[in-house]
This record gives sequence, C-alpha cells and structure tokens, in this order.
Amino acid sequence: MRKYLIIAFFLLHLQVQAQDTNAQKMEVMMKMASLRNALLSKDSIALSSLLSDDVTYGHTNGIIQTKSQLIHSVMSGEQDYKSITPSDMNVRIYNETAVVTMKSKTNLIYSGKPLDLNMYITLVWIKLNSDWKLEARQSVKLPE
Repeated sequence: MRKYLIIAFFLLHLQVQAQDTNAQKMEVMMKMASLRNALLSKDSIALSSLLSDDVTYGHTNGIIQTKSQLIHSVMSGEQDYKSITPSDMNVRIYNETAVVTMKSKTNLIYSGKPLDLNMYITLVWIKLNSDWKLEARQSVKLPE
C-alpha cells in the first residue's frame, strides 16, 4: 500500500510541475506578444519594462545592441518596425529561465531603407522579481 501511495504522490507532483510549466510558458508567450507590440508601436516604457538592464539584442547584420541602444534606435526611427509575423514558436522552461526559438518575417525601415527579413530567432528570458525579462536575443537570416 505504501508503495502505491509513493507512486501516486510522485505522479501528482509531476502533474503539478507540468501545470506550472504550462503557466510559465503562457506568461512568456504573453511577454513575446508584448515585445512585438512595443516594437511596432514604438513604446519606450513597455520596452524598458520588458528588457533586462543588461540585455544583448543581436541582429542578423551582426550588430548587438544594449537596452538603451535598442530603445533609442526604435524611438528615433532608425529601426522602424512595420510588421513582425512570428511562426513556429517553441517555448522551453528551465526553472527561472525560458528559451524561445521561432521564425519571423519582419518588415522594417532600417536607417531609412526598407528591409524585409526572414529570420530564425533565439530569445532567452529570465525571471527577475517574479517578472520575465528579455536577457538575450540573436537572429540569423533564413535561406531564401
């Protein structure tokens, strides 16, 4: 009987962990949507809230931006996002860290020139004070 109670407790523990992981995945997906909206609407307050203070935001051209550089570039119009269409998003949770991989078709004006990108992106989110913050992002161009 004791053996069955231990197995039942273990299975219940796994189910609770799975529910917690699913809730965290949903939180991160909501943060992903908020990041997309903040970039499209040039919302510096939202961007500041979503990005960790020491974020590294890597682009397909090799440029890596800090938090202040990214926000300045978006607000000044140097990076003027017109559309961001994510697909094939996969969110994996590791305790207080989330790794998101996805494809994205993004249209923007970069330094005054139209740019259409088809990318594969990896984003790393960390949980700080019960809130998910973007810690790192890197993208590469997908073959045409």
